[in-house]
Amino acid sequence: MILGIIAFIMILNLPTVIKTYLIEDDSTVVSSDYPYLLNPSSKLRALHFSNWSLEFQDGQWNMTRQGNVSASELAKRWVSLVGTRVDGQTFDSLKPQLSSPSTIEVWYQDQEEPQRITFYQAPKFWLLKNWQDQWIAISVEPEYLLP
Repeated sequence: MILGIIAFIMILNLPTVIKTYLIEDDSTVVSSDYPYLLNPSSKLRALHFSNWSLEFQDGQWNMTRQGNVSASELAKRWVSLVGTRVDGQTFDSLKPQLSSPSTIEVWYQDQEEPQRITFYQAPKFWLLKNWQDQWIAISVEPEYLLP
């Protein structure tokens, strides 16, 4: 009888144990010091810049402008892009040195409206507002992200 009660209690606690120890928590993505630019939980469908686009159509990635890197490689680079979080005070101190902002329109497969990313391109780094509405700094050459 006692063993039956213990087994019953273990069965009741099983969902909590599974949730705690076996399912990855999304908050690790949110609280990282190196957050993703794009939402890692959503599947990317298209990136639209002011003068070119990168779109997933008919099972493959296509660009509206030719470059030195393939469209699929460029898409992988954007999806995996992480940066260093920039706090509000640091952003405010950098703002006078920045040129005018640009915008990237990001379309995901599971969303009807695009995410709009505001970014500044400085000589040594990029400053972008990610999917969590946080400013992140990324140090890459323009050729790494642009065709």
